[in-house]
Order: sequence, then structure tokens, then C-alpha cells
Amino acid sequence: MVEVEDWATRLIEHRLIIQGMFFKCGVEFSLANVYATCDGEGRQILWDRLGTIMQNYGGGGPWCVVGNFNAIRHHLEKRSMIYVERYVEEVSLNKFIDVNALVDFTLCGRRFIWYHGDSRVMSRLDRFLVSTEWCVTWPNCTQWCLPRGLSDHYPLLLNVDVQNWGLRPQQILKCWANLLGYHDYAVEQWSSFQVEGWGGYVLKEKLRLINENLKLWHKQHTQNLEG
Repeated sequence: MVEVEDWATRLIEHRLIIQGMFFKCGVEFSLANVYATCDGEGRQILWDRLGTIMQNYGGGGPWCVVGNFNAIRHHLEKRSMIYVERYVEEVSLNKFIDVNALVDFTLCGRRFIWYHGDSRVMSRLDRFLVSTEWCVTWPNCTQWCLPRGLSDHYPLLLNVDVQNWGLRPQQILKCWANLLGYHDYAVEQWSSFQVEGWGGYVLKEKLRLINENLKLWHKQHTQNLEG
């Protein structure tokens, strides 16, 4: 979650621009959320006006432009049963990126973002574009595609947390197994689980249950869990 102070918003056609500060690191930033029009002329107007704002009002701080660009950068970002010439929109979007020195991260998780209802047409219409100042401030950014819900677009995540290692693993010290009662408790709990189903499912569920019970045992019988 982004916490913003002293923020100012500018609501302009097809884009919303927010300027603020990340409390944790004290870095001022600018973020533009765009929803580009479907016609090429309208997109070009959007790119020109947004580029002017970035150059005149950015203050030299990090910029992030995110949203639905309704355009692709390369023909490989679109797959369709019917060939459609997209050269004009590719040039327009790439020129906007180059002129404003923006960085387009490699998409992780999927190749396409938007899928037509029959899945015969798919494109990468959504993306994060960040300035070089943003990359200097957060050099380990990654762009991930998340699972899709009811929308025909897959949500995107820009991860800037270099310490995000996922779920915290259970901490177990081998010496704990030497504590009085540990072995008997583990055997007793494992034998008490009554799980029905095929072999793989039974093993998975029993491992999950023994994991939960051992966590409780560790908290009750060891004093160095956090250490």
C-alpha cells in the first residue's frame, strides 16, 4: 500500500496523476494512471499531453505510468486469428517511451494481459512504465501478472520490495528433537489424524496437520523460537 502525504491530484481526460511521498523512505514520486482511448489519434494526443506534464511538473523525481495503454509495442505482444496491421500504434507508444526515457519491465508470469471472451484474441495492453529515477531509487523492481478474476484483464503487480521472500517458513532447530517428549508427541499426533482419500491427499493433509501441531509445541516448550 502506498501512503501519500501532501498529495495533489490532477484529473485530466484519460489519466489521473498523483504526486506524493512514500512515508517509509521519504521519496517523493509521481504516478500517472492511464486508460487510453481506442482510436490512434486520441492515443497520440494522450501521449503528447502526458509527456509534457512529465517534463514540466515532475520535479525530477521518480515517475510511474501504469494502466491500460490500449496499444502494443511489438507484434509479438498480440495474438489473433485475424491479422491486423498495428504498426502505427507500435511506433506511437514506443516513441512516447523513448522520448520520456521510460523503462518497460519484462512481464513475469504470463505473456498476455487481455483476453477476448473466446480467447482467440489476446494482447499485452496493460503495463508499468517507470522513469530512470524510479529505477535508481528502486533498482530491483519486477512486474508480475496475478491470477485473473471476473475481468478480461489480468491484474498486474509492480514489486519493489527486495525483502519479499514469500511466506515465512516454519523455524525448526534439530536440537529440539532431543527435548524430552518431542518424539512421542510427534508420533502420537501423526497416529491420531484420521484422513480419508487417495494416498497423496492423505499424506498432504497429515503433513499440514502435523505442521500446525508442532508449531504449537514449539511455542510451549522452547524459549529461543524468535532467536
